[in-house]
Amino acid sequence: SMGFAVSTVARGGKIVVSGLMGGNFSLPMVQWIYKRMTIEGFMVGTLAEARELMDLACAGKIKPTPMKEEPMADAQKWIEELRAGHVVGRVVLTN
Repeated sequence: SMGFAVSTVARGGKIVVSGLMGGNFSLPMVQWIYKRMTIEGFMVGTLAEARELMDLACAGKIKPTPMKEEPMADAQKWIEELRAGHVVGRVVLTN
């Protein structure tokens, strides 16, 4: 997932890694410098809490995030709604 994130992050963008993850990740320094990207990480909770959360999700005790599709032509409208704090869940822009 980190490789994908690096390949898709815009120049000057930020990758935020949340929680625990395994494995290794390497990146040529020239790519990091060229993209002017930031990689930031944080962890909230313990591994046991993460397992408990997954158990709750598997048991259907967590409501799914509200999602709706809107046309790409309305992107500016949804950016303004997001900035104003009027978006609940996710808006997926489609062609």
